[in-house]
Amino acid sequence: MIAGEAAEEVARMPAWAAPVSSRVGRAWEALALSVGYMALYLTLDRFSFIEAQHGIGITPWSPSAGLAMALLIIKGLRWSPVVFAAELLSAATLPEVAIPSAPIVIAALVVTGGYAGAAAVLRCIGFEGRLHRTSDIALLIVVTIASSGLAACGYVTTYAAAGVVPWSGFLDAVVHYWIGDAIGIIVLVPPLLALTRPKECSGPADQNRLWLQLSEIVVQGASIIAALALVFSRVVSDHPFRLFYVLFLPLIWIAVRRGLATTSWAVFGIQVGLIAGLQLQDQSEATLRDFQLLMFALATTGLMLGAVVSERHRLSRALAESESRRRTILNTARDGILTIDDHGQIQSTNPAVERLFAQPGDRLIGLDIDELIDGAPNQLPLMSRIVSSQSADGSAWEVNARRANGQVFPIALSVGRCDLGGAEQYTLVIRDITFRRKTEARARQHQAELAHVSRVSLAGEMAGALAHELSQPLTAIAAYARGCLRLLAGRAPEPATIYEGISEVVQQAERAGDVLGRLREFVRGGAWRRAFVEVGPLIDAAVSLARIEAIQNRSADRSRLAARPGRSHLNRTGPAQPSEKRDRCDCGR
Repeated sequence: MIAGEAAEEVARMPAWAAPVSSRVGRAWEALALSVGYMALYLTLDRFSFIEAQHGIGITPWSPSAGLAMALLIIKGLRWSPVVFAAELLSAATLPEVAIPSAPIVIAALVVTGGYAGAAAVLRCIGFEGRLHRTSDIALLIVVTIASSGLAACGYVTTYAAAGVVPWSGFLDAVVHYWIGDAIGIIVLVPPLLALTRPKECSGPADQNRLWLQLSEIVVQGASIIAALALVFSRVVSDHPFRLFYVLFLPLIWIAVRRGLATTSWAVFGIQVGLIAGLQLQDQSEATLRDFQLLMFALATTGLMLGAVVSERHRLSRALAESESRRRTILNTARDGILTIDDHGQIQSTNPAVERLFAQPGDRLIGLDIDELIDGAPNQLPLMSRIVSSQSADGSAWEVNARRANGQVFPIALSVGRCDLGGAEQYTLVIRDITFRRKTEARARQHQAELAHVSRVSLAGEMAGALAHELSQPLTAIAAYARGCLRLLAGRAPEPATIYEGISEVVQQAERAGDVLGRLREFVRGGAWRRAFVEVGPLIDAAVSLARIEAIQNRSADRSRLAARPGRSHLNRTGPAQPSEKRDRCDCGR
């Protein structure tokens, strides 16, 4: 983990803060790339320096322009000085006439500015060097035409001002330079960008398939050579343009079969073959220019077609991968997933639906959804209302479904809607909730049993509490009643004593009623409350509980209370001092 964090810190640090060895390595790498680029640039300029107008770099095609554009697109505009240095060195060594230094420098600046401006425009308008989209090729062609035209005007104007190009031939020189640069960029940039694209991973290689592909590529290359030989064959026609259309046939074949990457190399091969054939036949400058115009049309057509095919292949692979992932998800889902059309007929199912309804998928396709959902004859309007009003929070409602054998089982149903070409389609997610229903029923049964046990336990506790609380008042009532009966049976009943005994009977009966009331309030869950009470009545009540037993045991009881303090004394805060006596009780039997 620490090593990973350190690697991230190194990746985030600026170039000047990198270790010295790393900076030196990158410097040597940049130097090697710069030297290699300039060497290749000069080599391409030397081989393409044919039929040069006015002895300067106005040639039928300029592959070095494509090399410069590719470098700026791949590596960025910071490599513009290297492009300028290569253009300056080429302009100083290749011309066949003596040219002053100022026009050479200005022309090099103009050409480099044209390439850098084109690369900057492509970057700003969303061009991607991977050439994954047809729009990338279209943008490259449009920007190439505009930038090479501007560069041609600036380049020729510079040399015309220096007297190298006559003003009378200004327009012809601009057109010639424009076509050469545009052809060089269109022909060379796509294959160079294709080299930088990451290789798309495919399945394990099949030797037979590889041999077939290699054989097809060889045949396609041979067809290009045969088409070029036919174009330049004087046996078939003396006019070199009459059979030029034959070159479209192998190029279209390659584009349709192999896509953009191979097509770009085919275009490059056709361009090299055309230049070589024209040089071998020693064609005129006008013929070269006309051939290059046809070559530009051929290249743009082939590249656009190859881009369309590559994009279609890429989208097809993405669609196949998406379909494979979708099928895997549906096949592994535990919930049933099916789709229905706007008439309620089932269009597709997953294996979970087949297991839920105990029917194979081919028998479910085409059925009406009402045949699967029980108790609701028209489900489609309900689904439409639910989706429209929704509650589109993914909530489900519970209904009953029916299997092929007539068995009814509960399900949770979720629905979603999508529009396909103006036709509504619904996706239903079905979950069997039989187990959940049984679990909920068992939980309710357990709760009922627990409540019953709680009530029985509470009744037992209440019975024990009642027996404990009522035993003493009832014993006192019986004792006082017997005493009154004995007094009444005597010879000289004492009314005052009998009155006192009956009063005690009444008091104990009321006390029993109070016990029942308090116990009922406790069971009912009454609220607890705090309040100041006189301690004397509480002590008297406690003493009265033991008085009957004391009488029966012929014991005496007495209680004595100290002087009652005031309320203000009771409300005082802080710990009580030893001298401050609260209510005291001195009881004995």
